[in-house]
Amino acid sequence: MRFSEIFDAPITPDDDWFDTFLPADTKLFVDPFLIWDEKTGHWAGAHEHLIDFFEMVFDLVKESGGNEEGISWKQAQKLLLFPEPYEFCLGVSEGTPHGSGSGRGLQKEMLEGVKVATGLGMNRIAHMEMLTLFQGGMGVDRLSDMTCNILKSYFISYTQEIARRHNILTHPSKVANATWDKEFYRWREGTFDLPINPYIDKPVILTPERFLRQIPVATPDGLWSYAWSTASAELRGDLTFDIARNVSRREKAKLARQNPDIVALYLQHLEEEEKEPYPIKDDPNLAVKWYELGSKFAERSHLSFVPQNPDEFERFIESVIESYRHNIEEQDGWQLLWFKGHAREERAAQNLFRSTVIHYCRANEIDLTGESNAGRGPVDFKFSQGWSRRALVEMKLVRNSKFWDGVLAQQPQYQVSEEVDLGFFVAVGYKDADCHSEIKKKIDKAATLVSQSTGKKIIGILIDARPKQSASKLHDSALSGELKGAGQEASVEDQDDPAGD
Repeated sequence: MRFSEIFDAPITPDDDWFDTFLPADTKLFVDPFLIWDEKTGHWAGAHEHLIDFFEMVFDLVKESGGNEEGISWKQAQKLLLFPEPYEFCLGVSEGTPHGSGSGRGLQKEMLEGVKVATGLGMNRIAHMEMLTLFQGGMGVDRLSDMTCNILKSYFISYTQEIARRHNILTHPSKVANATWDKEFYRWREGTFDLPINPYIDKPVILTPERFLRQIPVATPDGLWSYAWSTASAELRGDLTFDIARNVSRREKAKLARQNPDIVALYLQHLEEEEKEPYPIKDDPNLAVKWYELGSKFAERSHLSFVPQNPDEFERFIESVIESYRHNIEEQDGWQLLWFKGHAREERAAQNLFRSTVIHYCRANEIDLTGESNAGRGPVDFKFSQGWSRRALVEMKLVRNSKFWDGVLAQQPQYQVSEEVDLGFFVAVGYKDADCHSEIKKKIDKAATLVSQSTGKKIIGILIDARPKQSASKLHDSALSGELKGAGQEASVEDQDDPAGD
C-alpha cells in the first residue's frame, strides 16, 4: 500500500510529495540538480547546504596533505560513508526498502573526486556532480543516497510538516545521519517524530515529486557531447578526442580532470536548461505503478506450480515466464507496454515482469534480485532458492542494438560470473519484424550455440508485445467460409428430404 492509503492522507492540490509505496522500493531517485533550482521556500538553502558539506570534506583532504593514514583523511572517509536511506523507500531493493547502501565503493569514488579537485586548487565547487565527473560519473542511485543523507534534516522537517497538515500519527524515531556537524566534522543521529512504515517498523521520510528522476541530469555522456560541440578544436591538441559516443568511462573522466573549466561550463549550461523530473502521472517506464499492475497480473493467473526439488526449479521459472508471456499476448497485457501509441522502453518491460513474478516468488519462498551485480555488470533478474536452485533471466527488446550480444555474449558471461548453470534470455518484440518466426528460430539457434560452447543451459523465449485486436473484432475468414458451406449443404439436404425421413 502507498503512504496515502496507510495513513489515510488523500493528496490535495497543496501537496507536492511523492506518494511512496511502503512495502518495497520504487526505482526513482533524488537528483541534486533538481534541488539546485529551488530559490524560495523550505528548500531555498538546501543546495547550499549540500555544497557546504563538501567544502567541509575539502578542508579535511587538504589538511591531510594526501596522507591516507592521517586523522584528517580518515575523518573525511567517515563523512563520505553513506548508509542506505531506507526511510525514503527509493532505490532498487526487491523485497523491502532495506537496501545494502552505497557504502565504501561510493566513499572511495567520492574521495578520488575530492582529491582531484583539491589537486586542481579548488576550495569549493558549485555542484557536487563535478566530483563525480572527475572519476567518470556515478549512478543516480548513488547520487540519491548522498543527497538524501546530506539533506536529511531538510527532508525530516518537510515530512513533519506534511504529517501535521494531514493529522498523521507520528512516533519518536532514531534516524541515522540525521545531521552533520561542521565544527567537529562528523555525522549525528537524532530522534524525531515521524510516521512509521508498518512493513519494516522504521520511520518514513517523504520527498517532493519534482526532485525525482531515473537518470541524473549531469552525466559523463552529457559532458562528452557538450565538450565535443563547444570545445572540440581546443581539445584535439590536448586529448585523443574521438567523436564516437561509446568511449570508456576512464576516457571521459580523463577529459573532466584535464579540463575542469569545461566541466564548470557544462554544469553552468545545465543550470540554464529546463530540467524535468520523472513524469510520475504518466509513468512511461512503469517505475511507479509496477507493483499494483503486477498484482493484477498475478490475480488473474492460474499459476500454482511450486518447485519441490532442484529438478523442478527450472520448470517453475519457465512457468513464471510463460505466465508473463500469456498475460502480454493473450490477456491484453500488451497494452501496458504501449504509451500514447508508442512502445515503451526496455525498462518498462522489465519492471512489469518484476512486478508480476515478485508475487509468485514471495508465495514460494524464492528470492528475486533485480539488477544484481554479476561481476561483469548487472544482470536483469536472479532467482534463487538455496545454492542448488538458481537461475538468471535477461530481458531485452528485439530492437535493442545490442540484442544479439545479449544472448551470445552477455548472458553466458553473467552465468559464468555467478556460477549459475541455468539462464533464460527473454526477447520482447513490438513490430512484425521483431516477432517473425525466423527471429524465434534465430534466438533458439543462438541459445543452443552458446549452451554448447559454454556448458551453461540457456533457453530463449520470444514474447509478442504487438498491439492486438479485441476478441470481439476478430474474424476467421477460412472457418467462416467452411461454416457457410456446411449451412448450404444442410439446406440442400433438407430440400431433398422435406419430411425428414
